[in-house]
Amino acid sequence: MKKSSSLTSRVLRRSLWLTPCLGLLSVGSCASEPEGLAEAAPANVTVKMDFFHKPLPEIALPNDIATRYDAESPTKRRVNASMIAVTEFESRLRERLDTMDGWGVLMPIVVPFSAPIDIQSVIDRHDDVDYATEDDAIYVINITPSSPRYGEIQHLDIGNGNYPSVLERQGLYWKNDPRGDSLTLFFEEADEDRNRNGRLDPGEDVNGNGVLDPGEDVNGNGVLDPPEDTDADGLLDVPNYRPGHDPAWGDLKGRADAIMTFYERQTNTLVARPLVPLDDHTTYAVVVTRRILDLDGKPVGSPYRTINHIGQTEALQPLLDVLPKGLSLSDIAFTYSFTTQTIRAEWQAVRDGLYGHGVQKHIGEQFPAEVSKLHAMRDTGDHFPGMKRPHLLHGETWRPALELVQQQFTGGTPGVEYDTLNEGTRAIDYFTVGTFSSPQLFPREDAQGNPLPLDSQVWPADLSRKPAPTYPEDVHFTLSIPRKEVSPRGEGKPAPVIILGHGYTGNRFDVLQVSSYFARLGFAVIGIDGPSHGLALKPVELTLARGMLGGLGLSSMADALFSDRAVDQNADGIKDSGADFWTSYMFHTRDMVRQFALDYMQLVRVIRSFDGQRRWAHDTNGDGQPDLAGDFDGDGQVDVSKDSPFYFFGGSLGGIMAMIAAGVEPAITAIAPVAGGGGYADLGPRSTQGGVPEAFILRAMGPLFTGTLDADSGELLVETIVADLNDDITFPIATVSGLKPWDTMVTENLRNGVRRCGFISEAGTVRTSLEADLNDPVEIRFYRGPQVLPSKDCQLREGAVLIATVDQFQESFSFQGTPFTAGQPLVSLMEGLGLRRSHPDFRRMGGLAQMLLDPSDPAVLAQYWQKNPITYPGTGETTGAHALIITTMGDTSVPVSGGILVGRASGIVPYLENDPRYGVPANEKYISTYTTEGVHNLMRYVNPETGGGVHLDIENFSGGNDVWGSGIPRIDVPMRIGFEGEDLLGGKSAHIVPYTRPEGQHGFDMPGSDTDRAIRNCLAACTEEGEDPCNCSATEVYDVGFFMLNMVGRYFQTGGQVLSADLCQSRNDCSFIPALPTPRDPSTLD
Repeated sequence: MKKSSSLTSRVLRRSLWLTPCLGLLSVGSCASEPEGLAEAAPANVTVKMDFFHKPLPEIALPNDIATRYDAESPTKRRVNASMIAVTEFESRLRERLDTMDGWGVLMPIVVPFSAPIDIQSVIDRHDDVDYATEDDAIYVINITPSSPRYGEIQHLDIGNGNYPSVLERQGLYWKNDPRGDSLTLFFEEADEDRNRNGRLDPGEDVNGNGVLDPGEDVNGNGVLDPPEDTDADGLLDVPNYRPGHDPAWGDLKGRADAIMTFYERQTNTLVARPLVPLDDHTTYAVVVTRRILDLDGKPVGSPYRTINHIGQTEALQPLLDVLPKGLSLSDIAFTYSFTTQTIRAEWQAVRDGLYGHGVQKHIGEQFPAEVSKLHAMRDTGDHFPGMKRPHLLHGETWRPALELVQQQFTGGTPGVEYDTLNEGTRAIDYFTVGTFSSPQLFPREDAQGNPLPLDSQVWPADLSRKPAPTYPEDVHFTLSIPRKEVSPRGEGKPAPVIILGHGYTGNRFDVLQVSSYFARLGFAVIGIDGPSHGLALKPVELTLARGMLGGLGLSSMADALFSDRAVDQNADGIKDSGADFWTSYMFHTRDMVRQFALDYMQLVRVIRSFDGQRRWAHDTNGDGQPDLAGDFDGDGQVDVSKDSPFYFFGGSLGGIMAMIAAGVEPAITAIAPVAGGGGYADLGPRSTQGGVPEAFILRAMGPLFTGTLDADSGELLVETIVADLNDDITFPIATVSGLKPWDTMVTENLRNGVRRCGFISEAGTVRTSLEADLNDPVEIRFYRGPQVLPSKDCQLREGAVLIATVDQFQESFSFQGTPFTAGQPLVSLMEGLGLRRSHPDFRRMGGLAQMLLDPSDPAVLAQYWQKNPITYPGTGETTGAHALIITTMGDTSVPVSGGILVGRASGIVPYLENDPRYGVPANEKYISTYTTEGVHNLMRYVNPETGGGVHLDIENFSGGNDVWGSGIPRIDVPMRIGFEGEDLLGGKSAHIVPYTRPEGQHGFDMPGSDTDRAIRNCLAACTEEGEDPCNCSATEVYDVGFFMLNMVGRYFQTGGQVLSADLCQSRNDCSFIPALPTPRDPSTLD
């Protein structure tokens, strides 16, 4: 009974195939259909619910019409996706999609119309800075009577600025991009209708000779007009700008302000975004009102004779009792329902299972909370005579090695930063490396031991109902323990624990570099490698590191540190750290994040098993007997234990994981995530983080095929650009002679018949992409002149003259362990979706991606910190954590908007209530100061001293005494959201946007870096002679590294009770910072 019903267009080829009957949760047929809620008023323009639209269905989404009944599903529904696709890549994605029991909680609400609407009629009703709903044009309403939020209206962003799409680096998306100067990936800016006739004209040079021949001057202007379809997508592109906006191309600010993110002119689609995530496992109604007008000023209407599809009448009945005040049934143009997927219950099942409860109790039984191994850190022999505890690396032993590491690998030079890091080792008692087994809920290999495709490496569905298979993996931790002189260990108590999260492609080595800043405040610091992460060193670097450490008697340490979770994924002989973490294999990415969180849960469980009574298998003092579990130095006292409070600090991916862990792990007291964020489907397309565009965007866009004319030889170099894990790589395919601008390039996948076209531009560039599987046969053909007719499937003019065909590789190369030889048939070197920039398909893909990623999204899980905590039935524990969200100004790696979204979702950033300091909500202040947008080169603010674009300093922690000079614009009243008052747990939770660099930065520099920069500036400006005649070494300046780490340290030191902006934190001389202990004699440390 399946007919087609589009889910997200072309990314699923582009969708759900079903009949309206399948939206009914009943066993019967469509014969006895109920009536609708009310008769619909006649309308010329209606919501589009066209199941038979060719080539693709067009319906409003998310929508339970596009689900099927399943008695085994937690919601009794499954998304209903067709298995048929032009590539296996898409088919596998659809197969996974079919297992989902509902829609996204943060995905866009998209409503297509049968014709253009009056956009201003929507804007005027949704321009309230406090999101008042009295006269809204569209509503999303909770219609689940059992929900504690039944009847609540969900506040929507409809062009309000919470979800910016503007890019800082427009040209990031590979060479020869026909939309490479567009400000966004999702929405069109090109105006192709040059002659304003409303049609897509194919160009006048029919025979391709470059001459205006008789009969070719169709418009009679005496000029040989080129084709209007500059990206050859078959669509007459128009700028997706707001009404009344027509900015000049060089006016970047004007263009950014003009771009509509809430309406797509190409498809007449309204796009509404929830300001905060919806509840999971809940049914909502979307209510499209007759307040939306068509271009004649008349209300829009329903595609049916009633205001709803009759298959949803029963589901929509609760809506009648909770209609917004002032809205009657006669005001409704169309309404439909959708049910969100199960998220909370799956986390409950997995975490309870870890502790031996519930449907997943086998997890805890199969994976006890044990440290399976303590690794040797020091070598036996002359370096450490009489050594009894080789698994300990004391701070004094580590210091000379740390200095060598800085000099050889990080370019460290003497200065405040260098000296502070090295001196800080005095606060470290010891480091140790251990291993525990963590339950992996997805397989990595098939029965024959071969790596599975990434989209098969996913967690199973229905975790709240069905036991999940498990797969063991060794997870290694690095732990630093503070000296007793500066920690509770001096009183016989365990040290508090900071979990340190590493960044994307990083590893737990961070513990060896960062822990000293927290050790002096009494904290133990522990880190693990995320799934697929580890030390990715080249062979020469490995040799250097082993030799360097071996010279200090630390070869064993090298072995311990190089034990990790990274593997060589592309057969080049080098381990690839995190290469499959952020990818366009969205289910795999979702579950890499969830797996990392589960690994952290197991880490916490292991530490909590150190109860001061139980003994483990390890002899930690060399007496031949097992010692207390958690007593790493064998002194009879556990060093960290079940009584240790847990905190979480990390940057980038580490910040993201801190946000997630606080939402699902009740043991965590407070977090301080740096440069983290949520709303993955918005972050990924805007991210400039190395590896993210390559792993996520390139596989969505590619494989790419490009041509570039050489101005001297006149030859066209044909290349292909593909993803090499989380990098890109370009291979030459062929050179073709005799081509010129406006000649046509056709790229065809000979297996599935997909064709894409492009024109050689006046600059001599051309680019196409394909929907392809790995090794699909490909043929590239070139035709004289512009030969593409206005069509979406690359139809050519009759009689088009073929110039050249490329169907073989003309050069030899090797890729991911596979050799390709000259003369071998041309094939696709990767699988990809072939999406085009600024095309509706790309926008649709983003909505789908968010839906799939929701269960792992920090913005979705942040509500569990305090606002809507999770209680675990098995253990009786409830989540609850204080949070200091640190979103660094102008970050484009994890864009600022994502950090603010997490702030809104958690309840920390108010978006409805006015802040009396500004007269608008704090969220709106972020928007109006362009903090949310976060793109400095739009020149919203300019440094008068340099003339360059900068950001506004909205926190002014420095008081103006930073290294960036007096030209930096600073807000009069610093925001510092959350510094005043208490959070829901009686402590402090805040969201801050510290100013780290005028152009923006991902994270902040290490302590001492700003001071060193100020000293260098002073020395450069000093005209006196002699040794430091200008006393530059005494320069005092705001140092953001010291300031932020001391702020975080004090916040954790007080259990999330104290947040201070005292500048003593920058000077590193606050009263809460103890003096460093006196170094010990290494010869006395066994």
